[in-house]
Amino acid sequence: MRTNGASRCRVNKVKTHRRPTDFAIQASAEEIDSIRKALGGIEKFLVPLFDNAYSREPESLAARATIAELIDDQFDALVQQWRTWIDSVFGGGSSPSQGPTKKIGADLGNALIRFSDHLRNPDDLTTYIYLRRHCQEGMLSRAEPSQFNGVHIALKQIILNWITPERYGKRRELLRNTVVAAIDERRLMVSQFYIESREKALRLSGEKYRNSINHAPDPMYEIDPESWVVTSANSAAEGLHNRMPGNDDAPLAGRTIAELVPADRLPELTRHLRTVVQNGSDQIRDLAIGGRYFDVNSALIPFGEYHFIQLILHDVSQRREMLDELLKAERLAAVGTFAAGVAHEVNNPLASISSLVQALLTGEDDPARRSALHTILTQITRISGTLKDLVNFARPSTTHRHAVDLNALITDTLRLVSYNQRFNGITLKPELAADVAPVHVDSNEIQQVLLNLLFNAADAVPGQGAVIRIVTENFKPEAGMRARKVKMKVIDNGIGIPREHLERVFDPFFTTKPAGAGTGLGLSLCQRIVLGNRGTIKVESEVGQGTAVTIYLPAYAASAATESETVSA
Repeated sequence: MRTNGASRCRVNKVKTHRRPTDFAIQASAEEIDSIRKALGGIEKFLVPLFDNAYSREPESLAARATIAELIDDQFDALVQQWRTWIDSVFGGGSSPSQGPTKKIGADLGNALIRFSDHLRNPDDLTTYIYLRRHCQEGMLSRAEPSQFNGVHIALKQIILNWITPERYGKRRELLRNTVVAAIDERRLMVSQFYIESREKALRLSGEKYRNSINHAPDPMYEIDPESWVVTSANSAAEGLHNRMPGNDDAPLAGRTIAELVPADRLPELTRHLRTVVQNGSDQIRDLAIGGRYFDVNSALIPFGEYHFIQLILHDVSQRREMLDELLKAERLAAVGTFAAGVAHEVNNPLASISSLVQALLTGEDDPARRSALHTILTQITRISGTLKDLVNFARPSTTHRHAVDLNALITDTLRLVSYNQRFNGITLKPELAADVAPVHVDSNEIQQVLLNLLFNAADAVPGQGAVIRIVTENFKPEAGMRARKVKMKVIDNGIGIPREHLERVFDPFFTTKPAGAGTGLGLSLCQRIVLGNRGTIKVESEVGQGTAVTIYLPAYAASAATESETVSA
């Protein structure tokens, strides 16, 4: 069958709407509201400038639709021209996206599709959802704002070159203004996204800094270098201040150093702060505050046009105690060696003198002479006792450590001393925790320590109303300590020890008792025994308030069973 040209079927091309090929970003309602609000502000600014080329009026919407159709028709050519310009300016592969050339082409194509969709429908905010996210964490977050502006100025010029008089006639000026307005809107929106992302990053950085300071374990202070006023302090500093005796719960900020530091430490700390201002930094080692020791590290920190002093306290009380114990152990070792030699040299002639006196007593009938000889024997016996203490103190002993019920040991010891006349009229008050853990010690040695402490307490308490408390409890380890410990405390309400004597109570031969009432070896021997059982001992006292001796002993654990039960002390 023949057909003519008029009867031929016309085949019309059906345009298919392009879709971006990258992953869809799901924006929250809050993000969309923020974008819509920002866009509304920019529209109010641009409408008076571009009139009918940029508004929601029909003529403007028609112009936007025409530009969108142009982009669809010339899509591949526009993307190619846009990429060629980027490669020529930034050097292939080093565009703001910092990706391979092939990926750059896909990124540009997806951006152009979303730009076209927004032109066609001003309420389609997808292009700005992507741009906002990229400014926060994508390729635009790694690019300078000037790079984005340059890329879109190029896009504007490329699209304008396609709006020719031959193609669009009198509408050309309106369409060109529409393109300029749309690109300006895009640049203004991204500028706002840049500001928003930088402000967010600044807030997060500030929050990170504040949290790192506030949660630091060491007390930290910011101090004005001219007035010495504390401008801020972290939680550890506030906690330390609240733990100090006599301090209130008011915040530290706004107070001067003079209000916070003990008067006897103020000159030293003031010199320290002046040195920091002059030299930029300074350090104090082992500053005593409130019964504890701190290393003080300070530096002058620039802050814009201003400066502040950052002062950090690091608690070194445990290090100080360990050094003190080490020094005492070294002194004890030296004294022990000396004592052993003295005891050996004195004991032999003393034994001879004792034998001669006893021989004289046998044939002596004169009562006065017999009394004198008995006095000599008594003093020889006393000297022998002192020498025995010296030998016990100096001689290394073998410690047999095993699991010991501390409460039971204390109960047995109190039963023993209850028959001693030294404890007549004294109330012995055990306060023993029912759940106290077994300790890993030599029971005989710890009983010897307890007896010594009880006798010392009995000598110190007054005759009426005298009370000696013996307390046990499980001790919670401090930060950085692994081993569990048990605390035993002997507390009396006696005369107390003067502050100037507290540092010497463990020194061999040091005693505050009257002459002849003690050798001064008791607490030294107690310390050696406690250290030999891997414990610690400390003395706290106030004149007229009594004395408390605290001993920390290692708790028995399953791991102790693998250790040797016999160790040299």
